[in-house]
Amino acid sequence: MKLISYFLVMLLALVSLTGCWDREYLKDINLAYSVALDLKDDGKIFQAVEIIIPAEAEQTSTTNEIHTSEGMTTRDASSEMRKKDRGNLSFIKNSIQLIGSPLAKQGLNSVLNVIFRDPNNPTANLRLVVTEGEATKILSQKMVGGMKVGEFISQKIKSLERMSLFYPTETVDTVFRSLKDPGQDFALPYIGQEGKEVVAKGVALFHEHHLTGSLNADQSVMLVLLKGRQGENARFTRKIEISYPDNLHGTMTFNLAKKKIKRKFNVHVSKDGDIIVNLNLKLQAIVEEFTEDQALTEKKLDSINQRLSEMLTEEAKDVIRELQKANCDIFGVGRKVIAYHNNVWKTKNWSKDYPKVQFHTKVDVEIVDTGVIF
Repeated sequence: MKLISYFLVMLLALVSLTGCWDREYLKDINLAYSVALDLKDDGKIFQAVEIIIPAEAEQTSTTNEIHTSEGMTTRDASSEMRKKDRGNLSFIKNSIQLIGSPLAKQGLNSVLNVIFRDPNNPTANLRLVVTEGEATKILSQKMVGGMKVGEFISQKIKSLERMSLFYPTETVDTVFRSLKDPGQDFALPYIGQEGKEVVAKGVALFHEHHLTGSLNADQSVMLVLLKGRQGENARFTRKIEISYPDNLHGTMTFNLAKKKIKRKFNVHVSKDGDIIVNLNLKLQAIVEEFTEDQALTEKKLDSINQRLSEMLTEEAKDVIRELQKANCDIFGVGRKVIAYHNNVWKTKNWSKDYPKVQFHTKVDVEIVDTGVIF
């Protein structure tokens, strides 16, 4: 009797289960894998989308198509594309969003609004990348070398992160959190086109949601180090000119990412209400190349350490000057003021007062490994 009752309950449960009514077949969907957005002269949004076409047979590979449209907004441009193309356009696989610099200067809020609102759009793994000039021109290449353009850019961004040009990874999720934080700005990968090559330009700097400046590739690596972060490598190549008595004249390549960074970052407020930041780094360097054919004795290493420390301190100060010029509070100085000096924060207009922050920056470099030759 108990067994019969059990089966009746199970049968009733199965009957009451609803089927999946909201479904689409893969063959009826156009999957967008990368998207580029630009601002037209008339104020409209011009959109290019890379769609991956599944292989028709087991022995053939997938292909890609680039589709374009324009509209008053990002959603409107996508709607116009849906009117022209076969099947429904879906962004669930979108992993790269290219944004042209003129559009980024106007602001990201209007561009990203549809992504933030629509749960069908990815946010956790969607990389935002700013392009020098028009983003759609880069995506319209379709192929870079033997790779599909979206796949190439995705792999390039990951490779540059390992090289510490930008780190950690910025996604739509992390950008959204920065946009909602009045004491924290952000930076995004910045790429450009040289002929048919897609090249790294550095990082694009943002204040609130507007593109306000940029750093070149070397400065971008320094920025990552100043944040106390690092990828797998952080290489610099510098000329070493040290006169008598050491007489060192050569070019050195050294890696600063193989050892842990020691960083001190303190924010305090003076009696006059001035905000002062002390930012100090202690970096351990591994020499990977040195064109001077001399043994690096302990005395010579002391001289090189001093020279590298002076050079990188000046470069760090240059980076901070560019950050303040762009009004980009990427270190979260404002966040520290909000947390520990809230009464002072309430008296500040951060967009005007951040460039007045006094930074005291020092970088100390110590060579800890010279390789197997010397």
